[in-house]
Amino acid sequence: MSAAAGDIETKSGFPLFVRIVAAATAVLIFIGALVTTTGSGLAVPDWPLSFGQVFPRMVGGVLYEHGHRLVAGGIGFLTLVMAFWAQFGKQDRVVRGLCWLALALVVVQGLLGGLTVLLGLSLTVSTLHACTAQLFLCTVTACVCYTSPRFRNVGVSLVGDQAAALRLVGLMAVGAVLCQLVIGAVMRHMGAGLVIVDWPLNQGGLVPIFTSKEVVINYAHRVTAWIVFSCLMLYAWHVQRQRKHLPGPLVALSRTTVLLVCLQITLGALTVWSGRGLIQTCCHVLNGALTLATTFATYLWTVRCTAHVQPEAAAPMGEGALREQAPDVSGVAMRATRKDWMNLFKVKLVNMSVIVAALSYWLGRGHLDLVGLLQVSLGVALIGSGAGALNQLLEVEVDRLMSRTRTRPILSGSISPAQAEFWGCALSILGTLYLGLVAHPLAGLLAALAVVSYAFVYTPLKKISSYCTLIGAVPGALPVLVGWSAATGGLELQGWVLFCILFLWQLPHFMAIAWLCKDDYARAGLPMVTVLDPGGRTAAAQAVAYCLALLPVSLAPSLCGLAGPGYFFVALILGLTYLYASVVWGQHRTTPGARRLLLTSVAYLPLLFGAMVTF
Repeated sequence: MSAAAGDIETKSGFPLFVRIVAAATAVLIFIGALVTTTGSGLAVPDWPLSFGQVFPRMVGGVLYEHGHRLVAGGIGFLTLVMAFWAQFGKQDRVVRGLCWLALALVVVQGLLGGLTVLLGLSLTVSTLHACTAQLFLCTVTACVCYTSPRFRNVGVSLVGDQAAALRLVGLMAVGAVLCQLVIGAVMRHMGAGLVIVDWPLNQGGLVPIFTSKEVVINYAHRVTAWIVFSCLMLYAWHVQRQRKHLPGPLVALSRTTVLLVCLQITLGALTVWSGRGLIQTCCHVLNGALTLATTFATYLWTVRCTAHVQPEAAAPMGEGALREQAPDVSGVAMRATRKDWMNLFKVKLVNMSVIVAALSYWLGRGHLDLVGLLQVSLGVALIGSGAGALNQLLEVEVDRLMSRTRTRPILSGSISPAQAEFWGCALSILGTLYLGLVAHPLAGLLAALAVVSYAFVYTPLKKISSYCTLIGAVPGALPVLVGWSAATGGLELQGWVLFCILFLWQLPHFMAIAWLCKDDYARAGLPMVTVLDPGGRTAAAQAVAYCLALLPVSLAPSLCGLAGPGYFFVALILGLTYLYASVVWGQHRTTPGARRLLLTSVAYLPLLFGAMVTF
C-alpha cells in the first residue's frame, strides 16, 4: 500500500469509526454482564419486541434487558455502516472481509439473543450467545489493527527460531484466554459462580470435593485462570527478550496483557469475596473481554512482524548467510500424506504415552472403566500430537542438520510451518480442555503442564544443556499422572510411584538413543552427554545408575496396594533384565549393545504396566 493511499484512508475517518464500534462493543459486553448478574434475562419474555412494544416502561429488570437490546441494535446498525463503508470506500480486501465477517457475526449474535429468550435461557444457546460476542470483539479488534497505518506499514523484523517460538506462545495465549472465556460463560449461565465460596482456596483446600457439575466447572474456571496467567506471562517474557527487534506497540501491548490479567484475577477474587457484587462481577466480565482483545491484538502484531524464514524480497543486505542456513519451508503444503501427518504428530511416541496413561487410569479406578479409559486415551493422544507438532516446528533448524530428521514433513515441504503451528496449538488446547472438562480439572491442568514444559522448556533447553534429558523426562512422565488424576481426582502416593517409574525408565532409554545418534547431535551442536563425552563413559554410568534406581521403585506398587505378589516377581525379573542390558552396553559401549538396550527398554514398560493390571 502506498503512503498516499494510507493518508487517504486515515483522513477518511474510517479508522476512527472502527474504533468507535470496538468501544461500543466493550460497553455492550458490560451491559450484557449487568443482565446476567441481576438475573434479568427473562425480564422481557418476548422477542424481538418487548411486551409487544418498541419502548416499554424501563423499570426493574426491563431496564437492563431492554437496554441491552437497544445498545445491541445500535451496534448492529454501526456494523452495517462499517461494512458498506469498507465495501464502497477505499479499503483493501482484508479490511472488507473483516467488516463483512463482523456483520455476519452481529446478525448471528442477534438471533442467538432472541433464541436465548424464546427458549427460556437455554444453557447451550446462552453460552453460544456469549461466545459469539467474544468472536465479534476479536473481529472488530482485527479491523482496528488493519486500519492502523503503523500496523500496515510494519515489516518483518524477527525471523528464525525466536520468531517461531514467539508466534507459538502468542497463539497459545490467545487460545488459553478464549478457552477461559468459554468456561466462564458456561459457569455464569449455569449459575455456578458461587458454588465455591472461598478464594484462593477451594472449600478450604487446593482441590474441592466434586459433588456436582457446578463445582467442576467453577474449579475448572479457577484452574484455567492460572493457566492463562502463565501463558500471558510467558508471552510477555518472550516479547521483552526480543524487544530490540520488535515494534514499540507490540512491546506495549504485551505489557498491557500482563496488567489486565493481574487485574482480572483481582476482580475474580473480589467477585467471590463480595458474593458476586454487581460492579465487581460486571467489571470482571468486561476485563476478561478486554484481556482477550488485547492478547489478540498482540498476536496480530506478532504475526505481522515475524516470519519463520526471511522473505526474499524484504531481506536486507548482509543476510544472505541467514537465508542459506534456513530451510525452505515457506511454501504452502500441497502433498502431505498420511505418513507425513503421523510423523508430524510423532504417533509412535504418542502411542506409548496413551498406553501408560490408560493403564494408569485403569489402576486408579481399580477396575476396567472402558468409557473413562477411552476419554483419557483421546485426551492424551490430542495433547501428545499437538506437543509433537510444536516440538518439530521449534526444532526446524536443528532437524535440518541431522540425517535422521532432515526428511521430517516440515523440512520436506509437505506440511507448511503455518499448518504445523495451527494444528500443534489447536490439538494441545483441545486436548487440555477436553481432559479438564470431561475427565477432571486436575487432569487438564497436568496436561497443560506437560505441553508447556515439553514444547517451551525441554525443547529450547536441548540447545543449552545436557540436563535437558533430566528435565524432558518430567513431561514424558506426566501422562501417568494425567490418567491417575482423571481416575481418582487427586495425586495420591500410588500415582507418584507410577510417575517415578516412568521418569526413571526414560533415562537409560534415552542414553541408548544418545549413543546411537551422537554424530547427528554433534553436527546439530546439541550438548548431549554423548557429545560432551564421546567415549560414552558418562552416558553408560548414568544408564546403569538410573536402572539401579528404577529397580526398587518398580517393586513399590506391590507395597502400596497397586499390585499383588505376582507383580513383584515379574517386576524384579524385568528390572534385572533392564539393568543387565545397561551393564553390558556400559562395559563395551558398542552400537549393537546400545540397540539391545533400546529394544529392552521398549519392551520393559508395557510388560511392567501390563503386569500391574494383571496381578
